[in-house]
Amino acid sequence: MSKSKRKSAARPNMQQIRQDTPPDDPPPKSLGEKLLSGPRFILATVLTVAIGAAIPKIVEISSERLLPDIHAVAKEDETGINDWSQVTADAIDFRTARQLSSGGELFNDPAVKARLVKANLQGAKLIIEGSRTEAIRIVGIRARVLKVTPVISGTLFRYGPQGAEKSLKVGFDLKSPNPIAREVLDSLSPTVKLGAYYFASQSELLKKGESKVFEITTIAGPHTYEWDIQIDLAAQGRTWSIHRPDKPFRVSGLSGKYVHQYDYTLGPNRWDRIKIK
Repeated sequence: MSKSKRKSAARPNMQQIRQDTPPDDPPPKSLGEKLLSGPRFILATVLTVAIGAAIPKIVEISSERLLPDIHAVAKEDETGINDWSQVTADAIDFRTARQLSSGGELFNDPAVKARLVKANLQGAKLIIEGSRTEAIRIVGIRARVLKVTPVISGTLFRYGPQGAEKSLKVGFDLKSPNPIAREVLDSLSPTVKLGAYYFASQSELLKKGESKVFEITTIAGPHTYEWDIQIDLAAQGRTWSIHRPDKPFRVSGLSGKYVHQYDYTLGPNRWDRIKIK
């Protein structure tokens, strides 16, 4: 055998080696690539789950849109009650109290004013405007107590009424386990008395675009209460409830003992000490 033939027989065939060598493993696919390149039922299943999860929310939103549009506003309003007293957890001495009423204001110190809480009675005004497409019936109003804490017993500022205005008068007794709206027998008496349940034998019909104004008197019990108003409505054979205001009201009951007590005296327009008998 010639030298050229021996070299040719000894030299490996590179083309054959490339064909016989297994290819390198491909890089791993991402989850998205696997889903897109895999069986079609995988992608279909994912879409079905996503759509199914959205159905309850869609139904809920659609259901809410079927209800008549109601506009309700609740705000603190003391014009209809006989007690405008306020209390703070701070112990405010007599000299500071006298300075608070200078300039014709009851409380001219913003820091003190910000810490005051209504005491004993709290007035509120609730305005409900009906739907502009159909009549709605108000079937109940009640206080919803959200939080109860100890009574505030720092300094009491006692202040009487300046007048009242006419409206639908209802009252809540916050110490009651079921503070449903009741008739106010006399909101301007020293001690407010509540009568029968207001909606026990009647309801208030809101015609298209009509408004109703409720003047509310709230009687605090032996604690401090954070509360809002639940309004029960009926229309289209359905009932539902809304709550107002967004930020709850706050009122404290009267304490058996305060560090300081002051009474506002008209004329000199100043805070004077209350003489404890």
